[in-house]
Amino acid sequence: TSHAVETTAPLRRQQRRSRFLFLLTIPICFSILSLLKQAPLDNSPDSTVIVPEKKDDAEHSESDSESCLRPRSNNRDAVVKKSSLKLPIINLGMPKMGSTSLQSYLECGGYESVHWLCGGRYCGDCIEEAIQAGLPPFSSQDPKCKINNIDAYTQIDRGPENLVQVNYLHEIMAGVPSATFVLTFRNMTKWYVSMSNWWTDSKEVPFESTKDNTMRGRFEVANITGLPVGVGRNVSEFSHFYCEYVQRVRKEVAKYPGRHELIEIDIEDPTVGRQMEEAFGVNRTCWGHSNTGNHNDAVPADELQ
Repeated sequence: TSHAVETTAPLRRQQRRSRFLFLLTIPICFSILSLLKQAPLDNSPDSTVIVPEKKDDAEHSESDSESCLRPRSNNRDAVVKKSSLKLPIINLGMPKMGSTSLQSYLECGGYESVHWLCGGRYCGDCIEEAIQAGLPPFSSQDPKCKINNIDAYTQIDRGPENLVQVNYLHEIMAGVPSATFVLTFRNMTKWYVSMSNWWTDSKEVPFESTKDNTMRGRFEVANITGLPVGVGRNVSEFSHFYCEYVQRVRKEVAKYPGRHELIEIDIEDPTVGRQMEEAFGVNRTCWGHSNTGNHNDAVPADELQ
Protein backbone atom coordinates (compact mmCIF):
# COMPACT_ATOMS: atom_id res chain seq x y z
CA THR A 1 0.00 0.00 0.00
CA SER A 2 2.80 2.43 0.81
CA HIS A 3 4.35 1.66 -2.56
CA ALA A 4 1.08 2.60 -4.35
CA VAL A 5 0.90 5.93 -2.51
CA GLU A 6 4.48 6.72 -3.47
CA THR A 7 3.82 6.07 -7.18
CA THR A 8 0.46 7.89 -7.43
CA ALA A 9 1.46 11.06 -5.55
CA PRO A 10 3.75 12.42 -8.30
CA LEU A 11 1.04 11.58 -10.86
CA ARG A 12 -1.52 13.65 -8.98
CA ARG A 13 0.86 16.58 -8.72
CA GLN A 14 1.50 16.42 -12.50
CA GLN A 15 -2.24 16.35 -13.21
CA ARG A 16 -2.85 19.42 -10.99
CA ARG A 17 -0.02 21.30 -12.79
CA SER A 18 -1.50 20.45 -16.22
CA ARG A 19 -4.96 21.71 -15.18
CA PHE A 20 -3.40 24.93 -13.88
CA LEU A 21 -1.52 25.52 -17.18
CA PHE A 22 -4.68 24.81 -19.17
CA LEU A 23 -6.60 27.43 -17.18
CA LEU A 24 -3.85 29.96 -17.91
CA THR A 25 -4.17 29.46 -21.70
CA ILE A 26 -7.93 30.15 -21.83
CA PRO A 27 -7.60 34.00 -21.76
CA ILE A 28 -4.92 33.84 -24.46
CA CYS A 29 -7.15 31.76 -26.73
CA PHE A 30 -10.04 34.21 -26.29
CA SER A 31 -7.72 37.10 -27.19
CA ILE A 32 -6.63 35.37 -30.39
CA LEU A 33 -10.25 34.63 -31.37
CA SER A 34 -11.17 38.26 -30.80
CA LEU A 35 -8.39 39.46 -33.09
CA LEU A 36 -9.41 36.99 -35.81
CA LYS A 37 -12.99 38.28 -35.70
CA GLN A 38 -11.75 41.83 -36.26
CA ALA A 39 -9.50 40.91 -39.22
CA PRO A 40 -11.07 41.30 -42.72
CA LEU A 41 -11.76 38.00 -44.45
CA ASP A 42 -12.65 39.39 -47.88
CA ASN A 43 -10.60 40.88 -50.69
CA SER A 44 -10.95 44.45 -49.51
CA PRO A 45 -7.91 46.75 -49.80
CA ASP A 46 -7.27 46.40 -46.07
CA SER A 47 -6.76 42.67 -46.43
CA THR A 48 -4.31 42.93 -49.32
CA VAL A 49 -0.93 41.41 -48.68
CA ILE A 50 1.84 43.55 -50.15
CA VAL A 51 4.66 41.51 -51.63
CA PRO A 52 7.82 43.52 -52.31
CA GLU A 53 8.66 43.61 -55.98
CA LYS A 54 11.83 41.81 -56.92
CA LYS A 55 14.31 44.31 -58.30
CA ASP A 56 16.39 43.76 -61.38
CA ASP A 57 19.21 46.21 -61.94
CA ALA A 58 19.55 45.23 -65.59
CA GLU A 59 16.02 46.39 -66.27
CA HIS A 60 15.98 49.37 -63.92
CA SER A 61 13.64 47.73 -61.39
CA GLU A 62 10.67 47.56 -63.75
CA SER A 63 8.26 44.63 -63.55
CA ASP A 64 8.20 41.99 -66.29
CA SER A 65 5.15 43.60 -67.93
CA GLU A 66 6.77 47.03 -67.95
CA SER A 67 10.33 46.14 -68.85
CA CYS A 68 12.30 48.93 -70.43
CA LEU A 69 14.22 46.44 -72.56
CA ARG A 70 11.23 44.48 -73.85
CA PRO A 71 8.08 45.65 -75.61
CA ARG A 72 4.89 45.78 -73.60
CA SER A 73 2.55 43.01 -74.66
CA ASN A 74 -0.58 45.16 -74.42
CA ASN A 75 0.31 47.75 -77.05
CA ARG A 76 -2.85 47.19 -79.01
CA ASP A 77 -5.93 45.42 -77.74
CA ALA A 78 -7.21 44.06 -81.04
CA VAL A 79 -6.53 43.62 -84.72
CA VAL A 80 -6.87 46.96 -86.45
CA LYS A 81 -7.64 48.18 -89.93
CA LYS A 82 -5.24 50.43 -91.79
CA SER A 83 -7.86 53.15 -91.87
CA SER A 84 -7.99 53.29 -88.06
CA LEU A 85 -4.29 54.09 -87.64
CA LYS A 86 -3.36 57.59 -86.63
CA LEU A 87 -1.07 59.04 -89.28
CA PRO A 88 1.73 59.70 -89.67
CA ILE A 89 3.56 56.61 -88.45
CA ILE A 90 6.84 57.75 -86.87
CA ASN A 91 9.57 55.31 -85.94
CA LEU A 92 11.37 56.35 -82.75
CA GLY A 93 13.70 53.36 -82.72
CA MET A 94 17.48 53.42 -83.02
CA PRO A 95 19.74 52.75 -86.00
CA LYS A 96 20.27 49.02 -86.57
CA MET A 97 16.93 48.24 -84.92
CA GLY A 98 14.90 47.30 -87.96
CA SER A 99 14.22 50.68 -89.58
CA THR A 100 14.99 49.43 -93.11
CA SER A 101 12.79 46.37 -92.57
CA LEU A 102 10.02 48.64 -91.31
CA GLN A 103 10.40 50.83 -94.39
CA SER A 104 10.13 47.85 -96.76
CA TYR A 105 7.16 46.49 -94.85
CA LEU A 106 5.13 49.71 -94.91
CA GLU A 107 5.95 50.37 -98.57
CA CYS A 108 4.82 46.82 -99.36
CA GLY A 109 1.56 47.66 -97.60
CA GLY A 110 0.95 50.76 -99.71
CA TYR A 111 2.03 53.47 -97.27
CA GLU A 112 3.90 56.48 -98.64
CA SER A 113 7.02 56.16 -96.57
CA VAL A 114 10.41 57.87 -96.24
CA HIS A 115 13.57 56.49 -94.66
CA TRP A 116 16.58 58.62 -93.66
CA LEU A 117 16.26 60.83 -96.74
CA CYS A 118 13.33 63.22 -97.11
CA GLY A 119 13.61 64.37 -100.70
CA GLY A 120 16.98 66.00 -101.28
CA ARG A 121 17.89 66.32 -97.59
CA TYR A 122 18.23 64.15 -94.51
CA CYS A 123 15.00 63.88 -92.52
CA GLY A 124 16.80 64.60 -89.26
CA ASP A 125 18.19 67.88 -90.54
CA CYS A 126 14.78 68.97 -91.86
CA ILE A 127 13.13 68.15 -88.52
CA GLU A 128 15.81 69.85 -86.43
CA GLU A 129 15.72 73.05 -88.51
CA ALA A 130 11.91 73.23 -88.31
CA ILE A 131 11.94 72.82 -84.52
CA GLN A 132 14.67 75.41 -84.08
CA ALA A 133 12.66 77.82 -86.25
CA GLY A 134 9.64 77.39 -83.98
CA LEU A 135 7.70 75.35 -86.55
CA PRO A 136 6.04 71.94 -86.17
CA PRO A 137 8.70 69.25 -86.63
CA PHE A 138 7.37 67.90 -89.93
CA SER A 139 6.67 71.21 -91.65
CA SER A 140 10.01 72.31 -93.06
CA GLN A 141 9.89 75.35 -95.29
CA ASP A 142 12.88 74.15 -97.30
CA PRO A 143 11.61 72.97 -100.70
CA LYS A 144 14.36 70.35 -100.74
CA CYS A 145 12.80 68.67 -97.70
CA LYS A 146 10.09 66.28 -98.85
CA ILE A 147 8.73 65.89 -95.36
CA ASN A 148 5.19 67.24 -95.35
CA ASN A 149 2.10 64.99 -95.59
CA ILE A 150 3.95 61.66 -95.55
CA ASP A 151 2.25 58.49 -94.25
CA ALA A 152 5.30 57.06 -92.47
CA TYR A 153 8.77 58.15 -91.36
CA THR A 154 10.73 54.98 -90.71
CA GLN A 155 14.06 56.61 -89.84
CA ILE A 156 14.04 60.24 -88.81
CA ASP A 157 17.61 60.49 -87.55
CA ARG A 158 20.75 61.04 -89.58
CA GLY A 159 22.58 58.57 -87.37
CA PRO A 160 24.22 59.14 -83.98
CA GLU A 161 25.36 62.61 -85.06
CA ASN A 162 21.77 63.86 -85.28
CA LEU A 163 19.53 61.57 -83.23
CA VAL A 164 16.50 63.87 -83.33
CA GLN A 165 14.08 61.35 -81.82
CA VAL A 166 16.18 61.38 -78.66
CA ASN A 167 17.34 64.98 -78.54
CA TYR A 168 13.97 66.48 -79.55
CA LEU A 169 11.55 63.87 -78.21
CA HIS A 170 9.33 66.35 -76.36
CA GLU A 171 9.18 68.78 -79.30
CA ILE A 172 8.20 65.98 -81.69
CA MET A 173 5.43 64.68 -79.42
CA ALA A 174 4.07 68.15 -78.71
CA GLY A 175 4.36 69.37 -82.29
CA VAL A 176 2.47 66.60 -84.07
CA PRO A 177 -1.37 66.81 -83.97
CA SER A 178 -1.69 63.03 -83.82
CA ALA A 179 0.53 60.10 -84.71
CA THR A 180 1.28 56.42 -84.30
CA PHE A 181 4.75 56.14 -82.83
CA VAL A 182 6.76 52.95 -83.21
CA LEU A 183 9.38 51.79 -80.75
CA THR A 184 11.50 48.83 -81.83
CA PHE A 185 13.37 46.43 -79.56
CA ARG A 186 15.99 43.76 -79.99
CA ASN A 187 18.48 41.86 -77.85
CA MET A 188 20.94 44.42 -76.48
CA THR A 189 24.02 42.31 -77.12
CA LYS A 190 22.97 41.67 -80.71
CA TRP A 191 22.30 45.39 -81.18
CA TYR A 192 25.74 46.23 -79.81
CA VAL A 193 27.40 43.68 -82.11
CA SER A 194 25.44 44.97 -85.11
CA MET A 195 26.56 48.55 -84.47
CA SER A 196 30.13 47.45 -83.77
CA ASN A 197 30.22 45.70 -87.13
CA TRP A 198 28.56 48.36 -89.28
CA TRP A 199 30.55 50.78 -91.38
CA THR A 200 30.48 51.89 -95.00
CA ASP A 201 33.02 53.02 -97.53
CA SER A 202 30.43 55.10 -99.36
CA LYS A 203 31.51 58.69 -100.06
CA GLU A 204 27.91 59.89 -100.12
CA VAL A 205 27.16 59.61 -96.40
CA PRO A 206 27.29 62.73 -94.17
CA PHE A 207 29.74 61.22 -91.70
CA GLU A 208 33.14 59.58 -91.58
CA SER A 209 32.77 55.81 -91.52
CA THR A 210 35.62 53.33 -91.66
CA LYS A 211 36.41 49.91 -90.34
CA ASP A 212 37.95 51.63 -87.33
CA ASN A 213 35.08 54.11 -86.98
CA THR A 214 31.96 51.97 -86.75
CA MET A 215 28.49 53.10 -85.81
CA ARG A 216 29.16 52.12 -82.20
CA GLY A 217 32.20 54.38 -82.16
CA ARG A 218 30.16 57.21 -83.62
CA PHE A 219 27.61 56.82 -80.81
CA GLU A 220 30.41 57.11 -78.27
CA VAL A 221 31.55 60.55 -79.47
CA ALA A 222 28.20 62.05 -80.56
CA ASN A 223 27.14 63.52 -77.19
CA ILE A 224 23.52 62.32 -77.31
CA THR A 225 20.93 63.10 -74.66
CA GLY A 226 21.40 60.30 -72.11
CA LEU A 227 24.64 59.12 -73.71
CA PRO A 228 27.42 61.67 -73.11
CA VAL A 229 30.77 61.58 -74.87
CA GLY A 230 32.87 58.63 -73.76
CA VAL A 231 29.88 56.48 -72.82
CA GLY A 232 28.80 53.59 -75.03
CA ARG A 233 31.80 51.28 -74.82
CA ASN A 234 29.94 48.13 -73.79
CA VAL A 235 26.55 46.42 -73.77
CA SER A 236 25.74 47.57 -70.23
CA GLU A 237 26.12 51.27 -71.09
CA PHE A 238 23.99 50.93 -74.21
CA SER A 239 21.34 49.00 -72.26
CA HIS A 240 21.20 51.75 -69.64
CA PHE A 241 20.90 54.41 -72.35
CA TYR A 242 18.12 52.61 -74.23
CA CYS A 243 16.22 51.77 -71.05
CA GLU A 244 16.06 55.42 -70.01
CA TYR A 245 15.04 56.42 -73.53
CA VAL A 246 12.19 53.88 -73.60
CA GLN A 247 10.94 55.20 -70.28
CA ARG A 248 11.00 58.76 -71.64
CA VAL A 249 9.04 57.74 -74.75
CA ARG A 250 6.35 55.98 -72.73
CA LYS A 251 5.96 58.92 -70.38
CA GLU A 252 5.74 61.42 -73.25
CA VAL A 253 3.10 59.43 -75.13
CA ALA A 254 1.08 59.08 -71.92
CA LYS A 255 0.80 62.88 -71.74
CA TYR A 256 -1.42 62.85 -74.86
CA PRO A 257 -4.19 60.27 -74.32
CA GLY A 258 -6.35 59.84 -77.40
CA ARG A 259 -3.98 61.92 -79.47
CA HIS A 260 -0.96 59.64 -79.92
CA GLU A 261 -0.56 55.89 -79.99
CA LEU A 262 2.56 53.82 -79.28
CA ILE A 263 3.30 50.46 -80.88
CA GLU A 264 6.21 48.49 -79.43
CA ILE A 265 7.73 45.70 -81.51
CA ASP A 266 10.52 43.17 -80.87
CA ILE A 267 12.02 42.78 -84.33
CA GLU A 268 13.62 39.45 -83.33
CA ASP A 269 10.43 37.86 -82.03
CA PRO A 270 9.48 34.75 -84.07
CA THR A 271 5.91 36.06 -84.29
CA VAL A 272 6.85 39.58 -85.38
CA GLY A 273 5.15 39.18 -88.78
CA ARG A 274 1.82 38.40 -87.15
CA GLN A 275 2.27 41.26 -84.68
CA MET A 276 3.02 43.70 -87.50
CA GLU A 277 -0.07 42.56 -89.42
CA GLU A 278 -2.24 43.06 -86.33
CA ALA A 279 -0.75 46.47 -85.63
CA PHE A 280 -0.65 47.95 -89.14
CA GLY A 281 -3.15 45.96 -91.16
CA VAL A 282 -0.48 44.93 -93.68
CA ASN A 283 -0.07 41.26 -94.58
CA ARG A 284 2.67 39.55 -92.57
CA THR A 285 4.32 38.33 -95.77
CA CYS A 286 5.53 41.91 -96.31
CA TRP A 287 7.75 41.66 -93.25
CA GLY A 288 11.39 40.69 -93.79
CA HIS A 289 14.84 41.62 -92.58
CA SER A 290 16.78 44.13 -94.63
CA ASN A 291 20.24 45.67 -94.40
CA THR A 292 21.41 42.84 -92.15
CA GLY A 293 25.11 43.33 -92.63
CA ASN A 294 27.83 45.39 -94.24
CA HIS A 295 31.54 44.75 -93.79
CA ASN A 296 30.94 42.60 -90.72
CA ASP A 297 33.95 41.79 -88.58
CA ALA A 298 34.20 39.87 -85.34
CA VAL A 299 33.89 41.84 -82.12
CA PRO A 300 36.39 40.98 -79.35
CA ALA A 301 34.69 39.04 -76.56
CA ASP A 302 35.88 41.46 -73.89
CA GLU A 303 33.84 44.28 -75.51
CA LEU A 304 30.64 42.33 -74.92
CA GLN A 305 30.82 42.57 -71.11
